[in-house]
Amino acid sequence: MPERVARPRRAAADFAALLLVLLCLIPPDGVLSGNEENYLQLAAQSVSLVPPAPESAVFDGSHHRVLADHVFGWLVAVAGFAGAQIVARALAAVAYALALGALFRRFGLDALDGVLVVIVFALLGQAMFGGEWLFSGAEAKVAAYVLVLAGLALVLGGGSLLRAALLFAGATWFHFLVGSFWFLAALALRLLEERRALRRVATAAGLYLLLIAPLVAWIAASRLGAAQALGGTPSPDYIYAALRVPHHTMPFLDTGTFLAHWLRGALFAGGMLACSLVVARLPEAARLRPVALWLALLLCGLALALAAAALDRTSGALGKFYLFRPAALMLLLWLALMLAMLGRLGLGHRSALRLLALVLLAPPFLVGATTRVAGDLGRRSDGAASLAPILAQAAAPGDVVLIDPALEPAFFDVERRTGHPALVLWKFVPADDAGIIEWYRRIRFRDAVFAQGCAGKSAYRFDFLLATPDHAAALARSCGAAVASGGRWVLLRRG
Repeated sequence: MPERVARPRRAAADFAALLLVLLCLIPPDGVLSGNEENYLQLAAQSVSLVPPAPESAVFDGSHHRVLADHVFGWLVAVAGFAGAQIVARALAAVAYALALGALFRRFGLDALDGVLVVIVFALLGQAMFGGEWLFSGAEAKVAAYVLVLAGLALVLGGGSLLRAALLFAGATWFHFLVGSFWFLAALALRLLEERRALRRVATAAGLYLLLIAPLVAWIAASRLGAAQALGGTPSPDYIYAALRVPHHTMPFLDTGTFLAHWLRGALFAGGMLACSLVVARLPEAARLRPVALWLALLLCGLALALAAAALDRTSGALGKFYLFRPAALMLLLWLALMLAMLGRLGLGHRSALRLLALVLLAPPFLVGATTRVAGDLGRRSDGAASLAPILAQAAAPGDVVLIDPALEPAFFDVERRTGHPALVLWKFVPADDAGIIEWYRRIRFRDAVFAQGCAGKSAYRFDFLLATPDHAAALARSCGAAVASGGRWVLLRRG
């Protein structure tokens, strides 16, 4: 077969192989995750002509997702929530396959190598620590990561820094922290590869800053009027970092948390650093040396982030910066580097060894993928879909339904399914200071209601309680009678 015919077919086969693996990790099944419920509902609000109810659990006054909110908002308006998720996840898998293919080629990896990298990455949990992921759902950071991967592929291939700056600026508009961090990292990589590139790096940085200046100004303006916590209320930083997302931001909140969830990943990151330094010194890795040194520097940055977090055990001031978010992409890049290094060592039977690795790793990978999809499909008939017709008969427009914390995971979609506000959900935390404080007050109020009942004056309006059967039996005495039940839940009307 002529090479001009074989090459496009080979490229299509490589793309299809990566796409298949990515679809296993990002299944477009129409069942929204908790993150997707929050972000798509916020996005729908951003393009709606009807303002949300004051008692809505879906609220956020921050502006850093402005581009993503409008893109996803119009997608929801056209395709609905399930349709928007299906389209967004499918597009994410396709875009990732294209960007990863380009990136892996810069490491000298073929399709089988790339598939192995993604499978091992998934089996390792997609990050050393911090709970970050690249391949799971559809949200703003996914679009940002696709652009970042394309930008890194361009930089690794010696391409134009100005074109890379355009990609990283786009990533920053989708997700400020993801785009800005990896743009700075890409500039460092170019300087490691070519120390005389300082002028071009400065020009690219200037272009990047010009492109993101409106977003920076908008975010800064929103922060200038940041709300302050009143007496007795923790600071917004502490509420967000230490109470709501410590698994992402606070490794040293307590010793048990660090030992159980962070220590293993920290040790693994140390091993990654050692391997990167070894690769940088091997003569066979001459072309990989700048990338190995670059990854070593990035991993040292993670170590500094851990040190900074150790000094920030009480305030949570660093939490908003998500210092450990880069760990996921660092892991993916490191795996690509290690596989590229193995390819340069001239090991015998390399193709057979790679196929054996695929045979051994594919079963646990596929079991995890099918288990996830089965769990998603099992949730189709649960939750708010069964509650909607009951509230349509029993509730007046605008009535507020307070959700039992024990039931919340099954009712992330309660507002969009029923049309009734839920006041607060633990999962749906805003990112602006005023919103964080209000969210905290509502959470405390909800906890008090489900723990103590409805006696006394209420700080917030609610008309129905959705409780577990055990909680409903105790709440009925002070809150009101049950009007419906659904096996795992009981709906009480406030008396």
